Amino acid sequence: MSDTPAPKSGETKTIELWPGMMAEVMTPENRLIYVGKVEKIQNGGVCIRESTDDTLPMVLVNKPVKVRFYQEDGNIVLQGKVCGSTAKMWKIDRLETTFAKEKRGFFRQSISVEIEAKCGKRTSKGGLPNTYFPCQVLDISAGGLLFSCGEVFADGDRLVVAEIPLVANAPTFTFSCQVRRGSVWKKGVTRYGCQFESLSAKDQDRLLQAIFTIQREEIRRRRAR
Repeated sequence: MSDTPAPKSGETKTIELWPGMMAEVMTPENRLIYVGKVEKIQNGGVCIRESTDDTLPMVLVNKPVKVRFYQEDGNIVLQGKVCGSTAKMWKIDRLETTFAKEKRGFFRQSISVEIEAKCGKRTSKGGLPNTYFPCQVLDISAGGLLFSCGEVFADGDRLVVAEIPLVANAPTFTFSCQVRRGSVWKKGVTRYGCQFESLSAKDQDRLLQAIFTIQREEIRRRRAR
């Protein structure tokens, strides 16, 4: 967009922001404040409305924040300052790319779900393919998940992780993914980081909506304390 705020930290790449794109507003220490959508881009600032129309906390002008904007090919983290607010929306300007070098590809949401994973293709000769193993999903993002399991997998093994319930009274998720890393967590149990394969834009959007729902519930619980 023509009035998209330009980067200021030596970056030459144009950052595309547009109304309707999802965003996470966080403290400089990465604590989530709220999840929203870009309402409009105006006078060098971005207006981000709370996605469920909840009431936002009171905020002082010039409060520093970080914003993760979800783009079609990933996301970008910018720092800025609140220049105006209402009960439903904050306006953030002075956006800079200081934090753009962070390595987190997607926000990772901690969960604890017992499921089964099926290994469809192994890169090594050990272990049986097409066998189900009990696992525990520990966190999930739009790009992959982390789970723990007693079975030994190798980098490159392809898995099907089925029937993951993320939101009550909503359809479950089934993912095809590839093991990217593994580390021993405790005796007999390994943690595996997996990357999703062939996740459609529609399924990714549904997953993001589920993650945002979990985040909103956590924010409500924090405010109620």
